[in-house]
Amino acid sequence: MPGRKPKTAGERIARWMVALLCLPFLGCGPPPEIPPPRTITYTFDAPTKELIGLLAQKSQGSIYKDFDRNFKGLLVPESLLPYEPFVLGLSTESKVPTVLLLDAPWVQRYGVAGWLYELERTGVFDRSELVPAVAEAFSVPLTQITHRPGKELVAVPTYIKGNILFYRLDILKRYNLKPPRTWEELRAMCRKLMPQEKSLKYGLLIHPTNSINDFYPVLWGFGGRVIDDEGHFVLPQRANSDAFLAALKEILSMQGGIIPGPAELKRFEPGGTLRAAFFQGQALFMINWNTRMKDLNDLIAKGQAPPGSLTGIGQVGVAPIPAQTGHPHRYTNIGSFGWAVNRFSVTDPEVIQQAKQFIRMVSDEQFQLLAAETMGQVPTLLRALEKVTNKEVLQVYRWTFAQKDMVIRARPHNRRINNVLEKYLQEALYGQRTPEAALATALSELKDLVVPQ
Repeated sequence: MPGRKPKTAGERIARWMVALLCLPFLGCGPPPEIPPPRTITYTFDAPTKELIGLLAQKSQGSIYKDFDRNFKGLLVPESLLPYEPFVLGLSTESKVPTVLLLDAPWVQRYGVAGWLYELERTGVFDRSELVPAVAEAFSVPLTQITHRPGKELVAVPTYIKGNILFYRLDILKRYNLKPPRTWEELRAMCRKLMPQEKSLKYGLLIHPTNSINDFYPVLWGFGGRVIDDEGHFVLPQRANSDAFLAALKEILSMQGGIIPGPAELKRFEPGGTLRAAFFQGQALFMINWNTRMKDLNDLIAKGQAPPGSLTGIGQVGVAPIPAQTGHPHRYTNIGSFGWAVNRFSVTDPEVIQQAKQFIRMVSDEQFQLLAAETMGQVPTLLRALEKVTNKEVLQVYRWTFAQKDMVIRARPHNRRINNVLEKYLQEALYGQRTPEAALATALSELKDLVVPQ
């Protein structure tokens, strides 16, 4: 029409997203198809669909063969996950979907908001079946709803995903060295080995984008917290601010010699570049998700690589991310997804029973063992861990998550906190702000979150 401005690409995408999200959740536009009786809705991803399909082929009974008859899946495109599309339905108390697949910090955020159904007290799932530290990461206080003290399990993760330290096991063995427990030990190893191992261009690789995920375990290993166990913003407290500065200065002090300097960081912004460089033999250490062990194995299996690249997965070792000298624990930032129940969908006992059956099926022993063998996932069920035969999966679990001093922790559930800290951490990594200026500016933007004493 005359005088109407053409829509920008951003506006078209926004309209498309709203339309897509409204259909299943709010009922705007044509009404959604009413599922048949005893059928509940759930969100799913490609790995879940693949595993259910494999189990339907292998299973003797009909439990997995009839899966699509009893449960109606709603596919959420991976490209939309950063926008957290579930918020639209949950915040308006929609009953659809019944079961949601949620990232660990979303579980914390939505649980605190009162949108998720408690699972243990209601008999849906027993937390004692899970690795205790993982169960804790998927539990939140629901006192305002249940009027019970303590935390409630509100989601069931089917695998353990956390960031850990990858290292060249073959090189450390050559010099009779054990993986570093502290940053001081890591720096010393890099200074000693890099001049003698000509293939090494870097001592340590970290992510220059989404770097807050890598930084949180470093901060925790310096004794710092961003939020406390009650969810209060405590970074401004002197001890936590000091720890933040010490952790950031530790990382920045290694730039240019051990860690790529600001000018080189852009090279590692595209996805997959960190593990590609490690695979090609360019780095002694790398911080990455434990699931990269399978990715490295896949790269090795392709067999087409430049000289100096890894030739066998036995050259790779894993360990918890180092901590400050003297600190009693090492940490990982959990990135697992878990199955949660929409509190507003629980309208009668039949729904609860169906949700219980669904979660049992997608988290049971055979499901997790198949995921371990085919996808390299570390199970969360204690009894599944006892039966895993995949050597790399066992190595990751025993050498990292099962270590006595390892603590599994979820990053702050407040998305704004994560975004602000990510912004100024990245500016510090690229040399655009000093550590002190990065922290001060971040605290200034977040000052309204401080709870008066």
